[in-house]
Amino acid sequence: MHISSPRRRPTGAAAPSRRQLLGAGLAAAGVPVLSSCFGLGDTSGLVLEQPGGETPPEFEGRQRVVLWSSFTAHNAEVIQANIDAFHQEQDEIYCEVQIFEGYDGVESKLAASLQAQQVPDIAVLSDVSWNRFYLAEALEPLSDYFDDSFDTDNFDERFLAEGTVKDEIWWLPFARSTPLFYFNRDLFAAAGLPDRAPETYTEYAEWGRELTGLDYDGNTIAMRGYTGADDWYFQGSVWAFGGAYSEGLDLRLTNDATIAALEYDRAFIHDDGSGYLAADPKGDFVSGVCATLLESTGSLSSIKDAADFEFGCAFLPREAEIGVPTGGGGLSVLRYASDTRKQAAWEVIKYLSSGQATVDWTLGSGYVPSTKTAMESPEITALADEDPNYRVAIDQLDIARDPDVARRYVPEMIVEAKDAIQAVYSAGEDAEEVLTRMQKELEPAIDRVREKYEQRVGEQE
Repeated sequence: MHISSPRRRPTGAAAPSRRQLLGAGLAAAGVPVLSSCFGLGDTSGLVLEQPGGETPPEFEGRQRVVLWSSFTAHNAEVIQANIDAFHQEQDEIYCEVQIFEGYDGVESKLAASLQAQQVPDIAVLSDVSWNRFYLAEALEPLSDYFDDSFDTDNFDERFLAEGTVKDEIWWLPFARSTPLFYFNRDLFAAAGLPDRAPETYTEYAEWGRELTGLDYDGNTIAMRGYTGADDWYFQGSVWAFGGAYSEGLDLRLTNDATIAALEYDRAFIHDDGSGYLAADPKGDFVSGVCATLLESTGSLSSIKDAADFEFGCAFLPREAEIGVPTGGGGLSVLRYASDTRKQAAWEVIKYLSSGQATVDWTLGSGYVPSTKTAMESPEITALADEDPNYRVAIDQLDIARDPDVARRYVPEMIVEAKDAIQAVYSAGEDAEEVLTRMQKELEPAIDRVREKYEQRVGEQE
């Protein structure tokens, strides 16, 4: 989930090693439910071992830092390029990046490693997973690590606030994004639609009825291919209709407005025939099978490379309200590392989050800028001026918001949400019945985390 720019292969980046890539296959399919201390008992002063690995001969004698990363393929090379530069600029710390398959892979492996009494020093955690490790008291508070050479002022205030609980920072923004509305200008023109995105979901449905069934270039066109693999987009549409997953930990899934958001999708797919549950919505969009796509800002570059038509990007549609969720990942330090490891880990984070490294990461990875250094850099400014679609992604940050509390602190929420939207998108089940069932299924999970949530978060949310 990130915003893209023209892909640049980073110079001097080492390809991910076999050891790094082994982690991608180790994560369990499910995410363990986190207990308050992972069964570790009295954890005051507890120090756990690092994961295994070897320091290359040229870095022997340095303090080793282990960073568990969710970034694979190209983005693994981009972060490694910055780590390689870090190794060249100082001679005291060696950082080993160990790679897992996405945010779920890191989360699952980290939960298991804590139970096995072993932790990395830094973990890349998603915007809906770091909170659970915070509740489990597994993260290091970071506010006291800042000093005059590296302070909080350089971070985007909204993103920094998402990682702050009770005036303490636990998770630093690093790879952040929002969804965008993509539309095929050629198909819109062929259907006689305006050369713009729909302003509201009501208008979106109206345009869908006009466009769906269009024969174009050998394809019978639909308006939208839906994904059932990620409820991120549904979280945004729920807000747009005036609903919510929760207020605090109190579920709001059976509110009229929340039901209306899912009923909208049911009608769009099953009454109007304008949408369908797609195995690969992005692939369908670039092949011209569907005319629109709700997709991460991070798909901007790959869509641009793959599409042989002109497309536009716009803010997500509104309805009763604005509904734009933030997403992506950030960096946390693990509480159970030794003090020496924590301080070295901080030096790695400091390097990755400041100076040219943060500009190179933004340009190379495609995520939206998390720091003012990147946002105000000549390179990002020039890219936004050259590409109107990139500018849309930057501008939409001003109206984005972080996920509802239950989506962040209750791991079962996302699993249940995916089941709910798939039932409606695929089988056309009644939206109210599905959400009523979802709320009932989630109530025990809510009860399980409520006491810890109230203790650790309380009135902040």
